[in-house]
Amino acid sequence: MTANPADATGKRAGLRLAILAGSGEYPVHIARSAMAAGAEVYVAALSGAAEIGDFSGCEASEYRLGQLGRLLDELKRRQVSDIVMIGALPRPSFGALAPELSTLKYLPHFARAFQGGDDHLLKGVVAFFEGQGFRVSSPAEMAPEIVAPVGLLGRTAPAPVAREALQRGFDLLAALSPFDIGQGAVVADHRVIAVEAAEGTDAMLERVGGLVRAGRLKLGKGDGVLVKAPKQGQDLRVDMPAVGPDTIAHVAEAGLAGIAIRAGGVLIGDRSRLATLADAAGIFVEGVA
Repeated sequence: MTANPADATGKRAGLRLAILAGSGEYPVHIARSAMAAGAEVYVAALSGAAEIGDFSGCEASEYRLGQLGRLLDELKRRQVSDIVMIGALPRPSFGALAPELSTLKYLPHFARAFQGGDDHLLKGVVAFFEGQGFRVSSPAEMAPEIVAPVGLLGRTAPAPVAREALQRGFDLLAALSPFDIGQGAVVADHRVIAVEAAEGTDAMLERVGGLVRAGRLKLGKGDGVLVKAPKQGQDLRVDMPAVGPDTIAHVAEAGLAGIAIRAGGVLIGDRSRLATLADAAGIFVEGVA
C-alpha cells in the first residue's frame, strides 16, 4: 500500500488515514484537520486512553493492545495507506498484553521491542507497521498547524536572563539525548533546577513548584524557564513532545517566567488558545529555531 500524497494546495482528497489514538486533545486535532483536507479517516481508539465519542464525523472503534491482529485486518479491509500514532498511552508491560489468537503470531516482534527504553519500543512499533505495508506519518505532516512555529505565541517576551537560561536548557537536553531521557528541563539562576524523566513534564513542574513554596528555591523576576525539545534522533512521527494548557498552568504555579520550545519539534495544539492562556498567566511561550 502506498500513500496518496498531498497535492499542491495541501489537500489530501482520497487519502485513507488511520489514527491510532491515545488520550489527550491531539488525536482529535489530527482527525479534524485530515478530514478538512479531504482524507478518509478511521480512528482506532486505544482502550483506556481514547474515547470514541470524541471523534465526531469519522468512523471509530475501540481496541485493546492485545487485539493487534483484529486491528490489522480492519485496516487492510479499509485499504488504509497511512497511519498516525498520537496521544498519551502509559507504557504497558509485555505480560499485560493479553493477546487474542489473531495477535499471537506477532508477539516475537514485540517481545524484542520491549527489551529496551521507550525509543527502542517505539522504533519497533514503527518498523512493525511499515513491515505490514503502511506508511507511518507524522502529526506535523497531517496537521502542521498544531506544531510550534518560530517566535512568540503571545505578547509576553522573555527577559535577557531568561534567554540565557533557555539556551542553557537546550544545550542540556542535547547532552542528555544519548541516555534516552530529557524532553524537558527547568533552568534558572545559571543552573539546572530539574530534568524530566519518567514522571513527565507536569510532575516535574509540580516538584519545582513545591521547592518554591517550601522556600528551598527562590527565582528572580523574569528568571526560570521550562525548555522542551525532542531528543536528537527521536522519531517525531510517533514521539513528539507536547505542551498544552496544563503546562501553562503548572509553569505559572511554579513561578517560572515562561516556556521555550523547539520550533517544528513540539506539539502545541490550538495556537491562539495557548497564546491567550500564556498572556493571562503573564508568561512567555516562544518557539526557538
